[in-house]
Amino acid sequence: MLSDRKIEERNARKAQILDGALTVFKTHGIEKTTMDQVAVESGFGKATLYYYYASKDEVFIDIMEKGWKGIWSGIESLIVEEKKT
Repeated sequence: MLSDRKIEERNARKAQILDGALTVFKTHGIEKTTMDQVAVESGFGKATLYYYYASKDEVFIDIMEKGWKGIWSGIESLIVEEKKT
């Protein structure tokens, strides 16, 4: 089992990869983006990148899931506030 510190480090690395990937996706588009570009932009080697994600599609899916979770969280907050009034 992973310690809390290891889990935090793992989550921080994944977040750094996703931030780098998002920058590259915005610049080059999804189709033209390579895992090499994502690795460079995120500051990791390709081995580290592939440890966390098997493909750029997996990276993109994780970015989308994070985005949708943020949207739904915001909507839920609005609904709760609306019900209070």
